Amino acid sequence: MPEGTKRDIEQVKQLQSQISTMQKQLGWTLVQLGQAIYCELHEDDDDEERITKFCEALKKQLKRSTTPVELLQRYIQIMCNDEDFRRAEFVVQSPIRLGTVDINILRKISEISRNAFQDE
Repeated sequence: MPEGTKRDIEQVKQLQSQISTMQKQLGWTLVQLGQAIYCELHEDDDDEERITKFCEALKKQLKRSTTPVELLQRYIQIMCNDEDFRRAEFVVQSPIRLGTVDINILRKISEISRNAFQDE
């Protein structure tokens, strides 16, 4: 298996785990999670049948290792922007790379942080 593929699978698993953790922190069922994400993605659509189908698809996406990383990242962004999540002031316990900051910058910040703690 090529290195990039293995890395992607690990990232998918991490993101799926993060979504599950956030879901539990919010006390949401999978259906509530699916409804929240669907309503954010499709603002003017409240068709119950479509929401139900989306919830079924979401359940599979949260288990499948081939789910696109970008899709899972979008779901996390939606959850973080949810009123319940912001009101509860939850902290995402493990960092998630959403692709908005260059990896080299993240590495340098991480190195600086390690050095700062070693100096104490």
